[in-house]
Amino acid sequence: MSKVLSEGNLRFDFIAYNTVERFDDVTNHGMKAVDFVFETNDCLYFIEVKDFQNPNASLKRRKEDYDMLTKKETKEHAEFILGMGEKIKDSLLRKYAEGYTFEKRVVYLLFINLDKLGAHERGLLKVRISGHVPTGLNNHKRFSTFTEIVFDLVNANQLKQYGIDCKPVRNTDRETAVEVAMQEADRRYADTFRRLAQ
Repeated sequence: MSKVLSEGNLRFDFIAYNTVERFDDVTNHGMKAVDFVFETNDCLYFIEVKDFQNPNASLKRRKEDYDMLTKKETKEHAEFILGMGEKIKDSLLRKYAEGYTFEKRVVYLLFINLDKLGAHERGLLKVRISGHVPTGLNNHKRFSTFTEIVFDLVNANQLKQYGIDCKPVRNTDRETAVEVAMQEADRRYADTFRRLAQ
């Protein structure tokens, strides 16, 4: 399986890992799922990607996203916090349904791509989301083999500490394809106009 995967406008290179699974690509039967799952000798990693820095987003949209992440009194903020907790819970249940035995430490990484979000704001957000990430599953008989669940909210630099490189997708290929298509459309239009003028 490819070690380089794209999510939205971002490309992730799982440098240190051979097997990475895109987890939200299959039918989830109404359940939520994180974007990627991969495994090491001692950990099972779940990664959810939230890109609030997409270059195609308007300034208004970026401000709304920033407010949603930082203003805890809003409905949107509460829904985001709950949603991030639901993603890992549903993903854990799905892995369990697939027969995974959970004998390793589980790490849930929430990657938020938004440079404007400072360390203090990220810290507050991490604390709020932590309250919705399951940590007591090892007390439940169905998940008795859990050794530990760790949650971390990371940016691109912190993601590198986990052996994952993240960069924006280069648009050169896309732009070239669009340019060629537009030139072809212009040529056809000019040909049609010439024929009509005769």
